[in-house]
Amino acid sequence: MTEDVTGAGTAAAGTGSAGTDGAATGRPPRVAVLWTRLSGYFHASLKALADRGVDVLVVHQQSEADAPFDPEAVTRGIRAEQWTDTLDPAHLDRLLDEHDPDCILVSSWNVGTYRRAARARRGRTLRLFGMDNQWWSTPKQWAGVLTSRWNLRPTYDGAFVCGDRQADFAARLGFPAERLVWGMAVGDHAKFAAVAKARGDALPPPAFLYVGRLVPEKGIDVLAAAYRRYREKVDDPWPLLIAGRGPEEVHLAGADGVKLLGFVQPDDLPAVFADAGCLVLPSRFEPWAVVVHEAAAAGLPVICTRVSGASTRLVLDGYNGVAITDGDVDALLRALLRIHRATDDERRAMGAASEALALQYSPQQWAARLMGRIPELRELVGLEPTPWLTRP
Repeated sequence: MTEDVTGAGTAAAGTGSAGTDGAATGRPPRVAVLWTRLSGYFHASLKALADRGVDVLVVHQQSEADAPFDPEAVTRGIRAEQWTDTLDPAHLDRLLDEHDPDCILVSSWNVGTYRRAARARRGRTLRLFGMDNQWWSTPKQWAGVLTSRWNLRPTYDGAFVCGDRQADFAARLGFPAERLVWGMAVGDHAKFAAVAKARGDALPPPAFLYVGRLVPEKGIDVLAAAYRRYREKVDDPWPLLIAGRGPEEVHLAGADGVKLLGFVQPDDLPAVFADAGCLVLPSRFEPWAVVVHEAAAAGLPVICTRVSGASTRLVLDGYNGVAITDGDVDALLRALLRIHRATDDERRAMGAASEALALQYSPQQWAARLMGRIPELRELVGLEPTPWLTRP
């Protein structure tokens, strides 16, 4: 199948009414989002954008087998066009010409059809690309740096970055701080903060939780080995809840204390967090990790590897969790024991610290940051001003 544009979502009401980013009269602001695969958390950000009165068009790739999101759950309230194997460039051009966006936000630079569409609109609209990847100094990344002057910078005007490490990579590619928007990947803060609010002063249940795909890059083998040794060292081990699916499930299936929940749809995730007392993320490769924000908002301590981009902003070792070396079974074992042996007061303090750190991000802040920067960035790159796009 070469193309499957289904229009899976519904049109958001971009009325341009007073109190939004749109002017009281005239057309509302328009943002086109060209993405790969949608998720529940990204839908929350898009919905927050539409709730500001922005006319949002989303073009996205079909969900992958390891993360089978309900199409309705990730496009509800948004005009969405889905594609499968390839996307017809002519069809995308027609969509963008009809929408006439003030800003195009592209998931990255790895989809050729998106790159061509962005390059073709140079000087016509603001073009931003999303950036969750960190600088790893790989040959491919060095090639990107060396060719950015001819390939990337003519295609995009700026970047929407997750955090510090992504901003460093963007600078290497030739995008200075003035051309960056921060906070690209955020969890649905209100949804998970409700878990902490409902719990009140009570301690969260004594259980570890992993949420994500069960694939090699997530360190599932390390998690299985460390958890097995943890159970041997304590008299009252916490269970390990696993929300996700994938080929690495073989390391966990049938293991004592492990409860496999399968893939959990976005609307059902808060209930899973409510059953846990600590998130564990043992990834070998993790550009950002929105699940860390979700756990922090839910008031949970977090164990994660330092490779996780979110660890720089959302996991402070000894304050709200433990940051460890990836691929190290002994390090993860010690982290599990630290959380297990923490006193009630220490666990409460870590949960409160997580809640405080989580306040840095929300879908509403995501939308406000993007819309607040669009007028400035358009002016910076020499585009015509858009008076209806006012800063919040």
